[in-house]
Amino acid sequence: MTQSEKINVDIIATSDMHSYFLNGHHGSNIYRAGTYVKHMRQRNNNVVLLDSGGSLAGSLAAFYYAVVAPYKRHPMIKLMNAMEYDASGISPNEFKFGLSFFSRAVSLSRFPWLSANIEYNRTKEPYFSTPYTIKEIEGIKIAIVGLTSDGLMEREYFEMEHDVVIEKTLVSAKRWISYIHESEAPDFLIVIYHGGLNQLNTSTNEREQKVNEAEKIMQHIGVIDLLITGHQHQTFVGRNDQTVYVQAGQNAQKLVHIKVDFKKRTSSFELEGINSEIIDLNAFEEDKALLTETYYDRKAVEYWADDIITAHNLEAGVNGLEDVITQPHAFTQLLHDSIRLVYDLDISCVHLPKSGETGLQGTVTNAELYNAYPHPDVPMDLTIKGQHIKDILEYSYAHIEFSNDALSVTIIDETLCTFWQGVDYTIDMNAQPFNRVTLNNINLNHMYRVSMTDYCYRNYQSYLENAVIHDKHSITMNDLIADNLSNDSYQIQQKQQFKVYL
Repeated sequence: MTQSEKINVDIIATSDMHSYFLNGHHGSNIYRAGTYVKHMRQRNNNVVLLDSGGSLAGSLAAFYYAVVAPYKRHPMIKLMNAMEYDASGISPNEFKFGLSFFSRAVSLSRFPWLSANIEYNRTKEPYFSTPYTIKEIEGIKIAIVGLTSDGLMEREYFEMEHDVVIEKTLVSAKRWISYIHESEAPDFLIVIYHGGLNQLNTSTNEREQKVNEAEKIMQHIGVIDLLITGHQHQTFVGRNDQTVYVQAGQNAQKLVHIKVDFKKRTSSFELEGINSEIIDLNAFEEDKALLTETYYDRKAVEYWADDIITAHNLEAGVNGLEDVITQPHAFTQLLHDSIRLVYDLDISCVHLPKSGETGLQGTVTNAELYNAYPHPDVPMDLTIKGQHIKDILEYSYAHIEFSNDALSVTIIDETLCTFWQGVDYTIDMNAQPFNRVTLNNINLNHMYRVSMTDYCYRNYQSYLENAVIHDKHSITMNDLIADNLSNDSYQIQQKQQFKVYL
C-alpha cells in the first residue's frame, strides 16, 4: 500500500426486520436485501453489514418460531448467518419471548449481538460478552459498539431482573466510547443505537418522549463517525457536525448504504468522505439461495397461519378505541374468559392487545388471532390493594378526552387501557383527570386476589410495587383465547360491570 492510497468501505445497515421472511404477498424484502449485499461484495471486498436490532419479534412468523415451534432453529438467524452480518444491535423486542429464547438465538448466531448497557445484575458486566467489536479492513480499524435505549427496556424485562439490569444509555455510552477511543484508537467509530431520533418523533405518547436519545448521544458523547438508529420504523439519513446518522426503516423494506472513503497517510488513515443513501430494494430480484434456505420454514408458518380455530362464527369485532373503553364489549369479555382458564379468580384485569384494535369477527384462523393478539403475554396471579385498581383505571382515563360525546384526544398508548371483571366501576369523563373513577364494590384499603396479564403488571409496576406475586403462568393469552374459540360449547356472555359517563 502506498502513501495517499484511497480505500473505500461500504457499510450497509438494516433495522427492525421483525422476522419478516415470508415472501410473496407478505412483502418481505430481505431476500432482495441479500441480492443487494451480494452485488456490493462483488464490487468491493470491503463491506460491513450491520443491523440495529429488532429481528426476532414483531410478526406472525416470529411468533410461530418463538411460541408454536420454539425447538426449531430460527429462520431469521439462518438468514442473517447466510448473509454474513458483521454485528447486530439489541432491541427490547429480542427479550419479548424471554431471556432463554434470546440467549439461544445469540448462541446460534455467527455474528455478535452488541449492547453496552444490558448488564449482569450482580457484576454489572455486559451480559452478551463484549459490547463492541473491532473489524479491520486493509489496516483500517473500525470499532462497532451497541447501545439499547433504556427507556424502551424499562417495561420489557421485569421477569429477568434477577439476571439482567439496564444501565442508562448515556452513562454507558460515555464510559464505553471513551474506553474504545483510549484502548483501541479506532480509525472509524460506529454506534448501533436501538432507539430513535427525537426529531422524527411525532407521537404524543409519554413513553415515546423518553426513548429517542440519538441527538443527546451525538451532542454529549464525543467523537462518533456513524450512528445507526432504530425503533421508529422510518428511513432517514442526516448529519450532525461530524456524525452521520441513519435509520433503515423496518421489515427490510429498504436499507441504508453508507460509503466511507479513507486516505492512507504515513502511519494512519484519514477520513476523506462519508455519504449515505437510501436503497429501494424493489429494484432487485430475490436471492434464490436465501429463498431455498427458508423454504420449509415459510411453508410451516403459512400452513399454521391458515388453520381455522373457531368452532362457530364469532361476533367480537371492535370499531375503534371508543367502542371498547366506553362500554363492556364482547372482545374484552373474550379476554377475561381466556385469562380465567388459568386463574379463575373473582377479579381479572386485561388490556387492549394493540393500538387500533379491530377485535375478532367470523371464522378465525391462527393468523387472524395473531393479528388481534400479537404478543406473548401470559397470566399472573397477584394480591393487590383496592387503591391499585383505582390508580390504574385513573391513569387510563386521565389520558383521553371526549368532545360532543366522541373521543377527541388520546395521549395514552392504547395498549395501556385496562378492563376489569369482578369490579363494578363508573367513569365520569366530566370530572378532572385522576379523579374520574368510582369503585362501587371495592374498598381502597382492602387486599384483593386478582389475575392480570404480565403486560399490565410490567406497565403499571410503579403502582404495584407492593403487590404480592403468587404465580406467573407459561401459557400465552393467544393460546388461551384459541382454547376458548375452539370449544364447541363456548359462548361469550357479558359479565363486565362498568359505565362511562360522557
